[in-house]
Amino acid sequence: MPIAKLAEKLLCQRLGIIEEGEMMTEEGINKYVALFNGKLPDIAVAALRALFKLDCDLATAVEDALVEHGGDTAPDLQAMGSEEATATT
Repeated sequence: MPIAKLAEKLLCQRLGIIEEGEMMTEEGINKYVALFNGKLPDIAVAALRALFKLDCDLATAVEDALVEHGGDTAPDLQAMGSEEATATT
């Protein structure tokens, strides 16, 4: 199985879309896509944070460095909505 398919399957397992050992189906893919329509459920956010290790010290340090690099405008961009911030940068 190609690595991309394995990663897709693992992500769907961690998000609770399919059970371990279950094959990805059209229904599973549709459930995955539906997760990103609107606000993500807390369980999906927690699973993605854990999967991509976003709660580790290194990720926090990188985020802090990026905010610091943004200078005086960084807090302003954080206060804006994502669409406003993207249009500003």
